[in-house]
Amino acid sequence: MSAESDLKTIIGQESEFVFERFNEDVAFSIGARVREAAKALGKGVAVGVYLWDRTLFYGTTTGATAVNTAWIERKAKLTRLILKSSYRFVLERGDKPRVLEPNWALDIKDYAIAGGSFPISVKGIGIVGAAVASGLHERDDHEIVRAAIATELGKDPASLALPPL
Repeated sequence: MSAESDLKTIIGQESEFVFERFNEDVAFSIGARVREAAKALGKGVAVGVYLWDRTLFYGTTTGATAVNTAWIERKAKLTRLILKSSYRFVLERGDKPRVLEPNWALDIKDYAIAGGSFPISVKGIGIVGAAVASGLHERDDHEIVRAAIATELGKDPASLALPPL
């Protein structure tokens, strides 16, 4: 599949996966779903679910490291900055280097341009946070989070999935 096709699908995901309400229980459910999916894959993954002012869920599976934790925090900061999924930003940038340009006047060590952070959007409010995974390939980090969000919203987890490579 092409980057253009994935980009179109991700834009659809972001507009379709909107919560009526979002709270600590919903965050925990999403985080637990991501963690269980990672365990089923036998992969070391860190997962975080954030509102912009605090962490609502953090968990890991066997094999995840402090590096994965740093990556989820940096990916979440990118989503807060750009108000879209981090993998969408990767695809939109194409071949550009994976750092923010100096004219953004931001410390590049605080942001990770890598897939795996999906915005938490609430109807009537907008993007209030992010659900993030690190430990898989960036496309798979994106998809494991997207599937958990789709399931939490009562949608088929295969709905708007990126096709297998």
